[in-house]
Amino acid sequence: MTDAELLVKVKAGLSVSGTYNDTQLGIKVTAVKEYMLNAGITQEQLETNLGIATLTIGVSDLWNLSSGEVKFSDAFTLYLMPQLMVVSLPDA
Repeated sequence: MTDAELLVKVKAGLSVSGTYNDTQLGIKVTAVKEYMLNAGITQEQLETNLGIATLTIGVSDLWNLSSGEVKFSDAFTLYLMPQLMVVSLPDA
């Protein structure tokens, strides 16, 4: 799935229409996607419904930051760590 396709899905999850915020949201989609991939989530898992939901929560977290604050919500962390990471682990 391309970043443009992910952006469409994230915007739907955030109930954002139009293209006014596409540049800002696109940067955040890429940042959260890379964060998830670097955390060990596979591209395949990132593109599942749970992966898209997690990506959307992460983008929302970054979009709604206060000045000088950088953190992901507990919801993002809970979806990322025990849910997607376990599924993404290679079979032994």
